[in-house]
Amino acid sequence: MKRILITGISGFVGGHFVDYLKSAGKNLEIIGISRHMPSWDFVGFEPDCLKHYEADLNDLPRVKSIIEDTEPDYILHLAAQSSVAESWKTPVDSFMNNTNIFLNVIDTVRRIDNGARVLSVGSSEQYGIVSENDLPLSETRKQSPENPYAVARVSQELLAGIYARGYGLDICCTRSFNHCGPGQRDKFVVSSIAKQFAMIKKGLQEPILHIGNGSIIRDFVDVHDVVSAYCLLLEKGKRGGVYNICSGVGRSILDIINILSEMYGTDVDVRQESSQIRPIDNPRIVGDFRKIHDETGWKPKVSFEDSLRSVYEYWDKRISA
Repeated sequence: MKRILITGISGFVGGHFVDYLKSAGKNLEIIGISRHMPSWDFVGFEPDCLKHYEADLNDLPRVKSIIEDTEPDYILHLAAQSSVAESWKTPVDSFMNNTNIFLNVIDTVRRIDNGARVLSVGSSEQYGIVSENDLPLSETRKQSPENPYAVARVSQELLAGIYARGYGLDICCTRSFNHCGPGQRDKFVVSSIAKQFAMIKKGLQEPILHIGNGSIIRDFVDVHDVVSAYCLLLEKGKRGGVYNICSGVGRSILDIINILSEMYGTDVDVRQESSQIRPIDNPRIVGDFRKIHDETGWKPKVSFEDSLRSVYEYWDKRISA
């Protein structure tokens, strides 16, 4: 049986990816690395059935020991400080963490030389500020990162390319656009808005929605579509390739509020909080997924409305509990 090692397995995407592997009947031994044992409350199985290593990926000897012991055939690198807002608060820690942990993983793979395929997860933030003429963004668009998180992601992708070309490692990369789904932390915009609606609906919050910049437009893709794309890229992605994971549709933050307001019959006032507005932000970003579709057959399947409903229901149940 082949083995897959998932870094950052205890997180939102890690839980959904493991759930996808199990529901799709993928015959893989699943091994996870994270700082703590997963405690998912959004998937239908117990994580203690997994082989799990508690580790900080900044600890190179520990990383080497785990990868040498497990000899994975596939590595999905999810581990990261994944918040743009947090990277503005702690730019040094954010950059150093995200770059170093990836380098520790791939350099260990280089030294072991067991032919493992690595999928490096990146971000649409790597594109930076773009014009309307650039949209939808394809993978050929020049990267111009505009925040510390994005700079680290560009560095990660450049390292992946160097290790693929220079050392022959089997690495491919994603530029994953904003994704959402049940279990995502409320520091991310869709989850934050859905949670506030659930609180308002239960009378636990005044009908005032607190957001950052409501006019920005983003390309949101459901986490279930994201993890299916990751699985296909591990199977079919080209060595050294870079792939957008996106829906191809742009929606503003105010659009999300209007959809939820209509969906649940809840009128709200919107308050834009200056503390939630970033120093530099891209006003509009929409992706093009033709490359991954052409090479693997992937395309998004979950409607945005269904995705919003699943996030709201997650918070509704969690608040009730």
